[in-house]
Amino acid sequence: MKLLWLDINASYSHSSLALPALEAQLDNNLRDVVEWRIVSGTIKSVRDEVIEEVVDACADFIFATGWLFNIDYLLSVLRRVATISPNVKIVLGGPEFLGDNREFLIANRFVTSVFKGEAEEVFQDFIRIIANDIESNEWLSLPGFEYVGRDGEECGYIAKECVKTKNFNTLNAPEESSFFNWNKAFVQVETSRGCFNSCRFCVSGIGGSDVEDLPVEKIRGRLQNIVGKGIKEVRILDRTFNANSRRAVELISLFEEFYGKLKFHLEVHPTMLSPILKEKLQSIPQGLLHVEAGIQSLNEEVLCSCARKGSSAGAVAGLEYLLGLDKFEVHTDFIAGLPGYTYENLVEDIRRMMEIYPHEIQLELLKLLPGTYFRSHAQELGIAYSPEPPYEVLRTSAIEFAQLRKCSVLSKIIEYWYNDVSWRKIFAGMVVAEKGFLYTITDYFSEKAFMEHTYSFEGKSMLLYTFCKENYPEYLTEISLGWIANGLSIKKEPASELKMWHYGDSDVKNPLLDENNSYKTYHYIDYENVRHWFAYDKSADRHKPVAYYKEKTDIS
Repeated sequence: MKLLWLDINASYSHSSLALPALEAQLDNNLRDVVEWRIVSGTIKSVRDEVIEEVVDACADFIFATGWLFNIDYLLSVLRRVATISPNVKIVLGGPEFLGDNREFLIANRFVTSVFKGEAEEVFQDFIRIIANDIESNEWLSLPGFEYVGRDGEECGYIAKECVKTKNFNTLNAPEESSFFNWNKAFVQVETSRGCFNSCRFCVSGIGGSDVEDLPVEKIRGRLQNIVGKGIKEVRILDRTFNANSRRAVELISLFEEFYGKLKFHLEVHPTMLSPILKEKLQSIPQGLLHVEAGIQSLNEEVLCSCARKGSSAGAVAGLEYLLGLDKFEVHTDFIAGLPGYTYENLVEDIRRMMEIYPHEIQLELLKLLPGTYFRSHAQELGIAYSPEPPYEVLRTSAIEFAQLRKCSVLSKIIEYWYNDVSWRKIFAGMVVAEKGFLYTITDYFSEKAFMEHTYSFEGKSMLLYTFCKENYPEYLTEISLGWIANGLSIKKEPASELKMWHYGDSDVKNPLLDENNSYKTYHYIDYENVRHWFAYDKSADRHKPVAYYKEKTDIS
């Protein structure tokens, strides 16, 4: 029995857990009857090469996980494979199939079936049935498998309930599978399954589910195994790590046992920082954690429309507390296009967030994912969205398409000049000081080919300089100093006033002079009554200054 897993990811750094999570549940006697073939790639892989590899496998079944970023590529491959090999059975699962699959299955008749939900507890029964009779369709009667009748059959769309894992604690860990990929920079670990929240934009909010936690001892064993494989980073997949404060404290204590060996990425709800969790976070060592703090919006009415628990005031207070600890990086996120969320609301929220000054701000357009409340109620909520992946919002009653386009431009602006630590302080300072700054810079780049290009560090730095030159010339001094400090070309316009200090120049006293280091060179630039000095050491870094000093002068 030949089974093929088609593993298509967004990029090489990502790795799907689907196959190892499923294969780990099989008894050894079933493993022995399965001949697996894995074909891996990304959405940028040469399509015909992937098709050739899949066809050459001569598989009885092809399995793949579909989600918004890979589904178009995946179907493009599988549609051609099915044409070449019409007898192969194709079964798909993943987030793409958590809603009503009628239209998909009718439009893509080459797909035998899709699975809706979490398949770990069903997979062994599926393999047992086809191992007994590869031609049998009995497996279609199992929970979660949806399909439409084949040609000649009088059978319409067979819908199923979304499958939820009943006993998460009894599942074997994906790492127990021989197909677990240990060649990535990080591994993903679920310590719990389910979500206490019911956010209407999230697949974890579909249908609601109780949270089931794994025992700490079981997690400790998995982490020991991960360390033994040489992995340095673990990303915890729990939907809200601090949904249970005592549990969160218990896990952080466990993570401390691996300090210096592993770093842990967590997603927390900033409004749910209980006293015991705060006390624990105060005591952890520097760099143990990396925290994602979900915000989405600072508008109470918008949060209410999302059925998201917690208040905006609580989120701000929690975020400020996390940042005040100075123990780890804290990233935040916002979603443009949520019901009731205007462009003006969003811009002011981003400005407020830059006052708070997290390490990173992510801004994305709302995506109406299959099975979510917003997807199924889009019409009554007045949401227009793309019928094609990634199903991004196109218009709501609160925001027009042109403004959503500006949100995409604003997202790139944030990524370029706030999320880059080289420019963050200067950029955030301008945003906070100038109330209209974000509007102006977004309008400015919306009228240019900004979104069509990817810029180098120097390229994007020059864009910022040019923008300020045309719109906020009072900030050119800061931009020029930032340009020089970041090691950019001193031959370009932002550094045009930089002067070189020469040995023996008795008219200009050099406060950075190191007479014992002949590799150093010195430059200075005067702005108003301040002279800024930069020392360069070509033995260390030919371009970036190794020292900086400023002094008051009498120069007017």
